[in-house]
Amino acid sequence: VHSLSGCPRATSAMKKAKLSGEQMLTIKQRASNGIENDEEIKQLDEEIKELNESNSQMEADMIKLRTQITTMESNLKTIEEENKVIEQQNESLLHELANLSQSLIHSLANIQLPHMEPINEQNFDAYVTTLTDMYTNQDRYQSPENKALLENIKQAVRGIQV
Repeated sequence: VHSLSGCPRATSAMKKAKLSGEQMLTIKQRASNGIENDEEIKQLDEEIKELNESNSQMEADMIKLRTQITTMESNLKTIEEENKVIEQQNESLLHELANLSQSLIHSLANIQLPHMEPINEQNFDAYVTTLTDMYTNQDRYQSPENKALLENIKQAVRGIQV
């Protein structure tokens, strides 16, 4: 058999394939829903595409932010290490200053400046200020007593190593 019309099997299949009006209406509704769904699917696909692009941009921004944070953390660590070295240097300098102050107090203990008590830890700053003034303004201290006093101070501090 070369055509469907003469085929006994095709005839019975076609009889079974006849659809009622209600079934045809259901199929049409499904087909039109499919078309509407197709538009919704296209719209959803577009939204998914936009979301993927937005996510990609956010991921790139996050990578930049992580890089910046890592750089900042590294810089902070370097600064902390530098500060630690500076603190150690300051402690060392303060220790040297304390030793120098003690040496100066010891060396000048027997030399009394005019209008001052002998040097000690309590009047150390005032004593050093007076000495500084005497050396800076030597023209005001031209008397023989002051010249002798300045010479005695020079001799007393000569052994101090700075």
